[in-house]
Amino acid sequence: MNENEILGFNPQDLTVFNQEENSSRNFNSNIYHTRPIDAKSDDGIYRATIKIIYNPFDLRQSILEQQSYGLQDSVGWFSVISSLTINDTSCPIFKAWKKCHYAEKGSSLWKQAASIDEGGKALFDKRFARYVTIQVIEDKNQPELNGKYMLWKLPKSIWDTINTKMKPSPESKKASIPVMDFLFGRSFDLEVTPGPGNPNDPRYKRETKYLGELSEDVVSCTYPDGSPLLNDDEQEVLDTYVSAVQKIWKNKDPEERARMTNELNEDPNTIKLREIYSKVIEIIKGFCPNLIDELSYKPWTDEIKTRVQNWIDVVLSGGDPAASENVPDQILNPNVANSVGNETSKNVEVPVAKETDDTDDLPF
Repeated sequence: MNENEILGFNPQDLTVFNQEENSSRNFNSNIYHTRPIDAKSDDGIYRATIKIIYNPFDLRQSILEQQSYGLQDSVGWFSVISSLTINDTSCPIFKAWKKCHYAEKGSSLWKQAASIDEGGKALFDKRFARYVTIQVIEDKNQPELNGKYMLWKLPKSIWDTINTKMKPSPESKKASIPVMDFLFGRSFDLEVTPGPGNPNDPRYKRETKYLGELSEDVVSCTYPDGSPLLNDDEQEVLDTYVSAVQKIWKNKDPEERARMTNELNEDPNTIKLREIYSKVIEIIKGFCPNLIDELSYKPWTDEIKTRVQNWIDVVLSGGDPAASENVPDQILNPNVANSVGNETSKNVEVPVAKETDDTDDLPF
C-alpha cells in the first residue's frame, strides 16, 4: 500500500474484518504490558495514554488474530503459535484435537480433549489473542516507554470500541472513523483496575478490568522522542484536511458522505497530504516493530516439530505427556533447549518448570 491509498483507506478493509469469526504468550521486549501490579498510583489502578495505529508494513493486517497452544510434557510447559493464525488448518495439534474431539464420547481418546467439567483431561489448551501496534503517549508507571512504538495484546473492551468506530453497523448510518490512523486517529486513556485481593490472589489478575476512553480530538503520531513528524507547512496541510474530513464523519447521509468524500479526494490539499504520507509511513517503519513478522505464525524449527509430535504421539496413545519419559534427547539437552528458545522466540517459549502467567496480563 502506498501514499495514494492511505488517505482513502477504509478501516473496514482490515483483514480482521474480512474473514470468518473465530473463537500466547510471548517473551518479547516489544510487547507492552499494563499490569496493575506495576501501577505507581495510590489506588492501584494502572493508567496510561496510548495510540493504537495501523501496521505501517501492511495496513490490512493491522490487527493480528493469533492462535496458539499451551502444551505440557515432562520437561515443562511450552507454547507454540499455530498455523491456524494464517488460516492454515494443517496444524498437527489441531488435527490431533479433531481426532480426540470426534472420537466416541466417553472413550479414553475423547477424554484427552474433553473439558474437566465433562470428565475429560482438557490437554489441548488453545489460546486466542488479538495484537496491535501502538505508540505509548504517556505512561507514568513506565516512563522509559513514553514515545516508544510497541505491540499490545488488545483487551476485548478496547477491541469493541475500535470495532464500533471503524466498522459501524449499516443501520446506524454512521461513518467509519479511522481511529488507528497515524496522523488523524485518536488516543485511548487507559484505566486497568485489578480484581479483589492482593497480587497473590488468583482473582486479582483474573478479574482485571480494562477501560479505555477514546479522545474526542485527533492525535498524531510523533517521533519516539515526542517531537512532531510534520513541519509547520505540513501540519497546516493536515489541519486543513482534518477540518474537511470531520464534516464528512459527522454526516449521517451515506450518499452525501460519498459525494463529499469524492470532492475531498480531488482537492489539491489532499494531493499534498498524500505526498506527506509517503514520507510519514517510511519514517514510522524506521522505529516501529513489524506486527506480522514478530507475532504471526512462522514454520516451527525441527526441534519444536519433534517436541510437538512427541506430545501428540503420547496424547493419541491415551497417555499423559506431562508424565511421559518419552522425550527426545535434544529437548532434554539444556543447550539445545535454549538455542530453540532463542532461534524461535517469536513462536515458542523456553521451557520452564511450571506454567506461569507473568507475561500475560489479560484476564482472558
